[in-house]
Amino acid sequence: MFSDCRIVTESASFPKNKHTLYRKGDAFMRKRSVLKDTIQMTAIQFVLECMALLLNAWMTRRVGSASVGAISLAGSFFNLAAMIAGGNAMLCASRFVSEELGRPHGNPIRILRYSITFCLCLSIPTAVSVWIFAEPLSIRFLQSNGMAQAVRMMAVLLPIGGCSACLKGYFNAVCRVTITAFCDILEFLLRSLILMLLLWNHADASAPEVCRFLVCSMAAGTCTTAILMICLFFRHRESYRGKCSFGFFSYLRLAIPVALGGCLTSALSTANDALIPMTLRQFGDSNHKALQQFGTFEGIVIPVLFFPSTILCALSGILIPEIARANTAGNHRRVQQLTERVIQLTLIFSILISAILLKYGNVIGRLMDGGDLSGKMIRLLAPVVPFIYLEIVLEALIKGMGKQGFSSLNYLAEYVIRICVVLICIPLLGFHGIVVSYYTSNVFGNCNRLRMALKTANLRFRFWHLLGKPLFAVLFSFSAASLPEAFHPQLRENPAGIALFLTLALLLYVLVFAVFSMGKTDSAGLLRHNIPQLKGYDPSQSL
Repeated sequence: MFSDCRIVTESASFPKNKHTLYRKGDAFMRKRSVLKDTIQMTAIQFVLECMALLLNAWMTRRVGSASVGAISLAGSFFNLAAMIAGGNAMLCASRFVSEELGRPHGNPIRILRYSITFCLCLSIPTAVSVWIFAEPLSIRFLQSNGMAQAVRMMAVLLPIGGCSACLKGYFNAVCRVTITAFCDILEFLLRSLILMLLLWNHADASAPEVCRFLVCSMAAGTCTTAILMICLFFRHRESYRGKCSFGFFSYLRLAIPVALGGCLTSALSTANDALIPMTLRQFGDSNHKALQQFGTFEGIVIPVLFFPSTILCALSGILIPEIARANTAGNHRRVQQLTERVIQLTLIFSILISAILLKYGNVIGRLMDGGDLSGKMIRLLAPVVPFIYLEIVLEALIKGMGKQGFSSLNYLAEYVIRICVVLICIPLLGFHGIVVSYYTSNVFGNCNRLRMALKTANLRFRFWHLLGKPLFAVLFSFSAASLPEAFHPQLRENPAGIALFLTLALLLYVLVFAVFSMGKTDSAGLLRHNIPQLKGYDPSQSL
């Protein structure tokens, strides 16, 4: 995604035939290409997201929006249970293994053992508790006693899923993202194919039956990928002769805040999801219509808004170990470069996507079988897309910098605001209250994240460089690309007209940044030529 982003280290504890290494002071870091990993993960995630969008559209047609709403509620509860049982396992393993790799003569395998032990200590009691209290949990969270069987089936998967997440975090940290990507593909394909097969044979399935089908598909994907990752771990296992930098109880002191932060976020998200259908009923909608609207929002609107962020999701998983390793090694220059460059590219990308969704939200909503309601919601929420996308990378930067406490408190404040707005605005405004809640919480939370990331990296927010250029570029390119529509209005929702508009707009958008880049290069050369005393300083660099 961005150039010259390699970290290289030397350590006697690494097998020399597998790593190119060097030593800089007391900082040891492993060679890694963020660009290569990001491109690889982005391509894979893009394919998976396309398939997920198609699956959502097919499920909406097959079983209806109300059943999709019930599945969304069940999925939110399952995510909460998995987070409590795993203790944010993937993030813990990825971050602490990366930090151990950044230390001289470390032992990341021991850190992985600590992660799995901690995960099992949480997941086994959680699984037993969920099994015992399946009926009250299904009534309380899923609003149906018929979901108890699905909840018990899900409880059995918790320890397996937690250990699998630990291995994924380890593979990310040691730069074997291909393994993680392959496992993600396999798990998604198994889950999707089994769920589609079950729904195809049971078109008139009730909501509890659909949730049982969902858990069966989850079981197949989770167990298969867990077995595969265990085999690949032992096949590619590396020997580290160094001593681990801390013991298990020190690991607990570091991991518990991370786990609590993840659990808090997941709990608040689940509470928010559960409140939306309830407050829609207070507005006057029936239970069926409330679930239908919630299914449209969760099954169509949210996937469409988040679909273009595939590249950012792939990058964020790579950024956490990258920033953690650089931060542990004391490479503050590297942290600054990554922070500003990632924020800049995220804004360039997200402002373009926001403009596209604002213009073609209605068309996308109809194509996804969400009707006029989904198209209207997509357009209303389009301006908040840059804040949503910033959250993905800013959370990765903040956690990589070790600011987990701030992340947890900020999530708490953000979700408290969102839940309060949901409780107040949805009973008054109906479905439009969701829009108000998303605007208030995302703007507040992500402005705080941006402030903390810049402060920790010792950077300042350069308005024109980070925000002014993308806004100017999108206004210019979209205005110019709209000229053919002024003479031929039928092009506005015609497939050929949409293709023409997007082609022109994208070319002009890229051209504007190319012109800005040329101007910056010319200015830098002029300064070097006329001001000899500035030798060694290159104004063309972003930092």
